[in-house]
Amino acid sequence: MFLLPRFSFLFRCALFTTLLPLLPAGMAEASPRYHGPLLQWYHDPARTITFSWVEEQVSASENSRDWKRGAAGFGYGDEDDETLLSGMQGRFQRLYLARDFTLEVVPRGTPLKLIVDYDDAFVAWLNGVEIARSDNLEGAHREGVVSRRKEAGDPQVFVIEKAETLLRAGENLLTIEGHNYKDSSSDFTLHPALTLGENPIIPLGAEWVFLAGTDPDPDWYLHLPEVEEQRIGASSWSLRIQPRGGGDPLSLPLIRELPFGETDHHLFRSRVENLTPDTAYDYTLSAGGEIVREGWFRTAPAEAPSEDLTFVVGGDMDTEPAIPVSEMAAKLDPLFALVGGDLAYGNGKETERWFDWLDIWAEHMVGPQGRDIPIIAAIGNHEMKAGWMSKSRAPFFFSLFDLPEGESNFTVDFGDYLSFVALDSNHSQRVGSQTDWLESALEARESVPHLFAIYHRPAWGTGVKKNELEIQRKWCPLFERFQVDCVFENDHHTYKRTHKITSGIPDPEKGILYIGDGAWGRHIRPIEPSHLDRVGARTYLAHWASRHHAVEVTISPEGAKSYRAISPEGGVFDTFVDPDSPQ
Repeated sequence: MFLLPRFSFLFRCALFTTLLPLLPAGMAEASPRYHGPLLQWYHDPARTITFSWVEEQVSASENSRDWKRGAAGFGYGDEDDETLLSGMQGRFQRLYLARDFTLEVVPRGTPLKLIVDYDDAFVAWLNGVEIARSDNLEGAHREGVVSRRKEAGDPQVFVIEKAETLLRAGENLLTIEGHNYKDSSSDFTLHPALTLGENPIIPLGAEWVFLAGTDPDPDWYLHLPEVEEQRIGASSWSLRIQPRGGGDPLSLPLIRELPFGETDHHLFRSRVENLTPDTAYDYTLSAGGEIVREGWFRTAPAEAPSEDLTFVVGGDMDTEPAIPVSEMAAKLDPLFALVGGDLAYGNGKETERWFDWLDIWAEHMVGPQGRDIPIIAAIGNHEMKAGWMSKSRAPFFFSLFDLPEGESNFTVDFGDYLSFVALDSNHSQRVGSQTDWLESALEARESVPHLFAIYHRPAWGTGVKKNELEIQRKWCPLFERFQVDCVFENDHHTYKRTHKITSGIPDPEKGILYIGDGAWGRHIRPIEPSHLDRVGARTYLAHWASRHHAVEVTISPEGAKSYRAISPEGGVFDTFVDPDSPQ
């Protein structure tokens, strides 16, 4: 396996492309591709950390010299295909299938039937002898011409005469070549089955070896092609953890294999437990015995530390545009990053954006000494597909992140000295459905010295979009009642810091501080005077700006809290020290 160093995302892609001719024959196409790992904190950051990474499956629609495995039927354009050839249209016209089967004896006089649902044409061979061909395919195979279209939906049955002269006791081979009328056709289907008498020997939906996107050797149909396996699988992955600078390795943690969203790509997750608080650990991630990545991380302190504790916070990242802020944030060497939604802008369906986002985080959210920076992430609207509020509308978010109880509202506790409450601002859950839970969560943490909340859509924004009035009515009174130190908001692609406010009115003694509004990488929105006026923002805002940024939060050993808004274009542009913090 080819291990890439930690270069920038775009340079790394260019480097990989440049090196392809230098790799051993077949390696460039046969080697699986990996994204991550992402290190997450949710379950006791002092003693637990979760690793997540994705193994990308090469799509059947990609041009490839490699044979793959897939379930019938094969095709595109009909929304009923088990193996989707999404890149076939406009690129290639032929698909090749092969399937072997075993017979203990060859029965005589038993009818052999090939059943094929197809669009538009095909030819089939049994043990190298042609046994069936659609009547619209003229000429030799591979160079055959489809004379007319045929729509799928009415499977055709071909009875093979004198099948005992073709079948063998032992291994047999059925091969099929499917043809589209033209490469620009709006659909294609090839769904075969084979029965011997009443017994299906290759049933509908069976797995076949297939080749899509290129033509094989002329005699391909005479033998079962070899498949270059694309997957590693959970049993071949290993994650080795040991204390930094020496010490016995931990027992190898369990690695779980899960679907990545609603795709055929595979998510691997390993929750590493029973770690020592405030301790550095080296890790080695290997696949098939070869190292994929090496790095190190540090657990959180179990008790309030005797030196400054720093974390970074922001939201609305995007992919490539997030690199400058990510690099800037990583140079601050924060203990962790708190991100308030709209991570990859994948909208619940764009897999490639999540691949890019994982690569960018893994490459750029690395501290000055090479330490991987863990993430705590809340959900945003661009994690969601369009439609109703449901976890099923955010398949990538809920598969990638190791969420407590699997929900988008959760708490993360650092011992008894620091807590975070993450909320879902009308994405997969309604604001009102979380209010009772929020009250209970804040009440249980009323004695925690440092208490923060984070969500996506702001209650108190700059007016470039509407304020979330339901949050003002239902959540903000609870923040005020339980004296939350700061609430982090996002979504509007600007920067804002409020005064300490109660019900939107400055209240230096009992008011709550709100900082945001999500401009880690996504395009910036200008803040016009009319924006401020329509939401009354001049009353509650202390500072606003249209700038990309992350916010650095520092908690001193004495409990003082300070906030610095930092831009990659110009450094620190806003600072606030909480006057109510202990000195």
